[in-house]
Amino acid sequence: MSKLHLVRTGFVAMTMAISFAASAQAQTAQPNNSPPTRASEKADLKNLEAHGYQPTANDPTYPNDIQRAEKATYGSGATGATTPKKTMTPSTPQ
Repeated sequence: MSKLHLVRTGFVAMTMAISFAASAQAQTAQPNNSPPTRASEKADLKNLEAHGYQPTANDPTYPNDIQRAEKATYGSGATGATTPKKTMTPSTPQ
């Protein structure tokens, strides 16, 4: 084999390796857990409202009412995008 042939083969092999690595990177750069869209958030809220959740500014039953609606909407184990964050109360250890 000539040196030119070895150089070409090496170049092709390196190009293919870089191409495969870039392809793998591009596939992992598209996360499945991308932020929800505005439309999906609206649909999620409509779904919760259909199952009894009524959002208000001062809701004394806040985590319980949304959790009850989520349970009715998604079942006991799954939750949607509007899962509330844990709220801190005076009795909650920090």
